[in-house]
Amino acid sequence: MTDETHRTAIKAFFKQLGGKDFVEQIQASDEQIQHYRKRIAKQPAPQWVTPGKVLQMEHTQQGTQFTCENAKVLVTFWADDCVRVRVIRPSETFNAAFSYAVIKESPNPIDLEVITENDAYILRSAALVCRIQTTPYRLEVYKSDGTPVVIEADAPALDVHGRVRLSTRLVDDEASYGTGERVNRLNLRGRKLRFWNTDPAVYERGSDPIYYNVPFYLGLNRYGAYGIFWDNSYDGTLDIGQTDANRLTWESIGGELRYFIFSGDMKGVLERYTELTGRHELLPLWGLGYHQSRYSYYPQEDVLQVAEWLRGREIPCDALYLDIHYMDGYRVFTWDKRGFPEPATLLQKLHEMGFKVVVILDPGIKVDPQYQIYLSGMEEDIFFKFADGTPVLGAVWPGACHWPDFTNPKARAWWAEQCATFLASDIDGIWNDMCEPVTFSIQGASDLPVNIQHDKEGLGGNHAECRNVYGMQMGRASQAGLRKAYPERRPFNIIRAGYAGAQRHAISWTGDNRASWEQLHLGIAMTLNMGLSGAAFTGPDIGGFGGDTTAELLTRWTQAGCLLPFCRNHSAVGTIRQEPWAFGQPYEDIIRAAIELRYRLLPYLYTAAAECAFYGWPVVRPLAMYEPDNPMLRDIDDCYMLGEHMLVAPVVEKAAIAREVYLPQGTWYDFWTGEKWQGGHRIVVDAPLDKLPVFIRAGSALPMWPVMQFTDTQKIETLTIRLYVGDGETRIYEDAGEGLDYQQGDYRWVHIQCSEIGKRFVVKKEVIGGFMPNYKRICVEIVGLKDEAIWLIDGKEVEASEKNGIFTITIEDFEQLDIPLRR
Repeated sequence: MTDETHRTAIKAFFKQLGGKDFVEQIQASDEQIQHYRKRIAKQPAPQWVTPGKVLQMEHTQQGTQFTCENAKVLVTFWADDCVRVRVIRPSETFNAAFSYAVIKESPNPIDLEVITENDAYILRSAALVCRIQTTPYRLEVYKSDGTPVVIEADAPALDVHGRVRLSTRLVDDEASYGTGERVNRLNLRGRKLRFWNTDPAVYERGSDPIYYNVPFYLGLNRYGAYGIFWDNSYDGTLDIGQTDANRLTWESIGGELRYFIFSGDMKGVLERYTELTGRHELLPLWGLGYHQSRYSYYPQEDVLQVAEWLRGREIPCDALYLDIHYMDGYRVFTWDKRGFPEPATLLQKLHEMGFKVVVILDPGIKVDPQYQIYLSGMEEDIFFKFADGTPVLGAVWPGACHWPDFTNPKARAWWAEQCATFLASDIDGIWNDMCEPVTFSIQGASDLPVNIQHDKEGLGGNHAECRNVYGMQMGRASQAGLRKAYPERRPFNIIRAGYAGAQRHAISWTGDNRASWEQLHLGIAMTLNMGLSGAAFTGPDIGGFGGDTTAELLTRWTQAGCLLPFCRNHSAVGTIRQEPWAFGQPYEDIIRAAIELRYRLLPYLYTAAAECAFYGWPVVRPLAMYEPDNPMLRDIDDCYMLGEHMLVAPVVEKAAIAREVYLPQGTWYDFWTGEKWQGGHRIVVDAPLDKLPVFIRAGSALPMWPVMQFTDTQKIETLTIRLYVGDGETRIYEDAGEGLDYQQGDYRWVHIQCSEIGKRFVVKKEVIGGFMPNYKRICVEIVGLKDEAIWLIDGKEVEASEKNGIFTITIEDFEQLDIPLRR
């Protein structure tokens, strides 16, 4: 397709969308944007300067400052296993570092030893040793046992025009993870990536960048794991061994050269990184249910019909989504009076059926003197502008728009107020879209010029620096609106574009994917890398957003997505419908069973969510996290671990009825059959269309609930704990599932220790915390016993029943089980 043919097709689409006036508004915004783009000076070739020789060293709080020939360097221990480095020009001063990502205000107190050598200074904590070479300056970081963590390949460099750069060495066997949303394999080694939030319209394998970019790198090599957080929101790149196979090179077009180094195992690095940048809050329990969406369900009768079909077909679902067609001409905070004449009645009916309702919001505010939201925004002066004071004009769904400057506290407060007023009709959640931000162009989706001015909390900044945090700050403002409307509820808030630390404010999804087998596979890898970037609550649109899915693809995608953190079926206007029943039988029954599996495993999934909220660990994790010394696991991205104990191996190839699975070391049980497998190698398992291969680690305790049509803990009378014979420890998290009492300590952890002691299987349970759940009974199931036997439950003999190899007994509670094993 030629450029002119492409532009003609786009014009036709926009004319169909909004008529001739809409096309003219897009052309007018194109002209304004191009006018201001011409004012952007072309950046000259870089002239890099390195710090040079160290001239002076002085002690600081938990670190040292070095005055060098061409720079000042400040090295500070933020914890025993975390170091921050700042490099500035000689004329500059180390003022308080402003960062939208970092919320930890001061370092953890540690004991730091400083040693002076002839050619170096040594800074030693309990976990790390920093060696600062003095002639010239160069930094090396080692573990306390002498193994390397981060070795600078070159000294950090500052460009006289504002750019900054850092190069460190890559170990030959190093696998590379993190960095946010990447439409690629899990291991990113050999790629050059850009940090610049972008709407690609349609993405394919290798598309880069897309919506959600996080300058956090997690490396895993023979020495262990480490992380680097590049604390710089400017447009930048990370070269992971593409230009030079042995180098990791960060570069940004502006800002301070500031970065953090983390050392530990993978979970420890993520725990420390999320301590620095913040963690996801616990979602309301309904947020972990199955969600159904389409662009768009319209009119309101269509929404009700989908709700009735879900309930009538007994397909569990907790939330329905309203895309942009519910609005009046795509104006945010409005309802389309023809399609949704009685929104309050619609919401009431859906709530009575057990559904929550999530509505989409876009940041573009339509320029319309009859539109009260626009008039209010102009009166409050909350839209961002060019340097000459001209409001930025761009065209999005409503037509000509201005954008709130979400880096301005006043704009966030204004937006939160609009949200709270709109939510008062009892809308349950917010879905923040188009927040890169994106504007329409005759060429397609377009980025706004980098010379737009931002408030940046009163400090002043431009779009080159603030674009990557725009979606994050929109999420922050929407979160504030949810808190204002529902101060006793947990916010349910989704963003498309984000940055380091955005997980504090919202969850995400992987944007506008396509209905293809390759993108089914990619969605798993993308979700895993987001979890390794601190933004664990995400997932792909099940079935694919763009293009027409098929019966087999939708079925396999539902199986793959039913145990990912965010579970939503969503499809685009103009595509075939892809609700669970869309292709008839047997697909409807198989899809229903996959969704029911999610609901059965909700207490286990909720525990993984709690570990994410309390410790920053991903909800779903790559296999390499469990056996980091095994290079065979580092590239595996077609399966995942859910929490500590469950390996999920979806089918991601068309027409496949079996698949290979690499089981990590140890003993594993097939979830469906109880068959026992020894790990440490690949196995081939049957996977007919109606089976999702799932394996449970021996020694695990799997909490389960009965299937329900939507989450309602009041109806749970019995908790099932399925025990798998072997040695291991499991933690189960419990709280009310809604509300904020857990933040005041109203929760509990149930610790279950499983042990094979001689010829006996011993299970000990300990409860820590004062929360009291609703259920009154526990159904104990055991997988891996040979024969029926008399169990000792807290010293009393009880006889268990058996069905399909699972031994069961229902009791009020227990502290210890003691069961004989027959080999």
